[in-house]
Amino acid sequence: EGALTGYSLLYGVRCVKTTFEFEVEAVFMPRRSWVKPVVLGDPAERERTLRHEQTHFDLTEVYARRLRKHLHGLYDPCTDINHVQDGAERLIQLEPDAQRQYDDDTRHGLDRTRQRAWDEDVKGWLVDLEGYGSK
Repeated sequence: EGALTGYSLLYGVRCVKTTFEFEVEAVFMPRRSWVKPVVLGDPAERERTLRHEQTHFDLTEVYARRLRKHLHGLYDPCTDINHVQDGAERLIQLEPDAQRQYDDDTRHGLDRTRQRAWDEDVKGWLVDLEGYGSK
């Protein structure tokens, strides 16, 4: 690996009387991110690595949007907030598996053809879920 991007999917839910409120964010964690100097010294390698790492973060945003869509579509969630949290956790647990699949499939961005395919797929998913972007 020439770089690592630290990111996380954070969420919170609550009920104020019968009003359901939630917040979901894909967050970049700069202190958990790094890039090797050799990558920075090679413009082509820097661009390839940045593209790969950006898609990692974009994939996290896809899962944030899927979670927002899920939470938005719940019927009367305040009747069982624990059930709501269990459902959210199940969705969140899918994200690391998708990240691993992405790295495996692209060989950490070294397979340029697979990288382009993932870039396009993730962009498409973001467009499909555009109505669930962060505020």
